[in-house]
Amino acid sequence: MALDTDRRRQLHALKLKSLAETYLGISLSDLNGTEDGAIGIKRHDDCVTAVILAEERCSRAIGVAMAAATKVEADVIHIFVKEEAGSLASAAELFRNSPTVWELNDRIATRAVAVYPTSKKPADVDPALIAVLEAADVDVVYEHGIVAGEIRGLEVARIESDGEEQKITVGVGAHDREAFALLHGGMPSGEALLRVTETVQFHRRAGAEPHPLNRLNAERWLRSQLIGSPQKIGATVLSSVSPPIARRSLKETIPAVAYGRMADGNQVVVVCTVGIDLNLIAFGAQARRDTDPEAQLKFVVPERDAHPLLKAMVEKLVVPAELIAIDDDWRDWKSPGSLA
Repeated sequence: MALDTDRRRQLHALKLKSLAETYLGISLSDLNGTEDGAIGIKRHDDCVTAVILAEERCSRAIGVAMAAATKVEADVIHIFVKEEAGSLASAAELFRNSPTVWELNDRIATRAVAVYPTSKKPADVDPALIAVLEAADVDVVYEHGIVAGEIRGLEVARIESDGEEQKITVGVGAHDREAFALLHGGMPSGEALLRVTETVQFHRRAGAEPHPLNRLNAERWLRSQLIGSPQKIGATVLSSVSPPIARRSLKETIPAVAYGRMADGNQVVVVCTVGIDLNLIAFGAQARRDTDPEAQLKFVVPERDAHPLLKAMVEKLVVPAELIAIDDDWRDWKSPGSLA
């Protein structure tokens, strides 16, 4: 039987209390369980220690920890995680006052060893299929070995391989691609793309009535707008690049990453999100490390989402970065490639 939310939070809090006493030798004064884990604080003399347990959504643990630590101005930060400890340890190094990451195996904790990402050679893709996507006037996006066609950040097609043959599958998300293939499997790719893109363009535009097609992947829509109008943030050219982690599905929300050049000639990594995401700063720091460690880093969010906590977390990065608040009506921007 699944535990209810309150009971799960209580158990998370009790587990963190035990871990802090066993491995850190401290008794947490402020302790709160969450659905994903727990957060505890210890104040002693002039030192504040923040301790975080990540049981679920472990990839977000650095962001959650840094947000909690920033709120209480913690001097020491510890994170206990069930998964992804090595990559989190390497991400922790990107912050001043780096958190110590502990890897949990049942209730045994050991200090995590940092693991750094390795670059992967992109798979060869049939140029003729890329040409079909381009002819349909969709944005061709390469991320973690996947080649997709997007309209204002929403995937409408993907190039897939069965091991022997590559083909274009059409649809918004995996289920839609499967359904479209069943109903229109014999339709030429160009014609199939046209049918889907017309529907998506109608809904995914400025001023459109609320619809699932314009609520999905707002962060990628914002990236698309910036690629079309890079001057909005002082850049001359931007293009999409892979994020630090791959999306598991169309419905998963992670910041969208672009790479390009500023008007002053410096390279820049741009990380976009819509809504307040406490993991944004850690995610963006990893994106710069993976894309171009020497580049400037700019976080771009709508003005209403430029929370003071995010600004404070930016200041804690080892390598400086900037949080840029853009117009809340960014969907209305016009550019030469605009569909509006």
